[in-house]
Amino acid sequence: MTDWAVLRDVYGSAADVPALLRDAAATADWNAVAWQELWQRLYHQGSVSPASYAALPVLAEIAASRTDVPLDPALFLVAAIIASNDAPSAIDGARGVYAAELAALRPVAEGKIALVRDRADVLWVLEVVAALEDLSPWQRDLDRLANDEVELECPSCGDYIYLELVDGALVATTGPDAVRDGQPVQQAPTSDLGPAEARLVTLSEANGHPDVAREMLQLFGRAGCPHCGTWFPIPDALP
Repeated sequence: MTDWAVLRDVYGSAADVPALLRDAAATADWNAVAWQELWQRLYHQGSVSPASYAALPVLAEIAASRTDVPLDPALFLVAAIIASNDAPSAIDGARGVYAAELAALRPVAEGKIALVRDRADVLWVLEVVAALEDLSPWQRDLDRLANDEVELECPSCGDYIYLELVDGALVATTGPDAVRDGQPVQQAPTSDLGPAEARLVTLSEANGHPDVAREMLQLFGRAGCPHCGTWFPIPDALP
């Protein structure tokens, strides 16, 4: 039995978390007060707490009951918590403790890919899958592509680079105002993909999202630094 009164959430005592979880179970509305509070208390700007992990079984139970909800806040909150790299304990330990819950949610998350149509939503759901399956670094960084801009740090000169999405093509620039002078990235050949990248591309294609798959192949490829001219693997330059 969890003693919530002695647990800490991001802000302080977690005594109110059980009541918030009960209220949240009744709605899938992201704007509901209970969900707004839970996101603030259990996952705030990337930080999690002991209460965040203690809430995982309840959140997983809620998420498992909502297979027909494309963008379920419970599922997304589970993924955010388990993918956090700003935690009070090692993430490997948390994954072991909650292995059963994570395993049960993997098919739930995979099923959401066929329920969404907007490219940004597809990428968000794929990031959830990546979090549940521990597909680093994409469990935290795939959403950058959803926002049409990916910030990088050149491994050679250290300057910042921005990958801007222009008509489905990623170009490396010095900023949004320099898109016209940007250098298109080199798409990764499917034969060169690592297991994590291959998994995400395959899932996207299999669920009717070939355009998203093409965008990810570019993200998994190589970029040329507009400052020093060095070409490098994009995943190696994520800050």
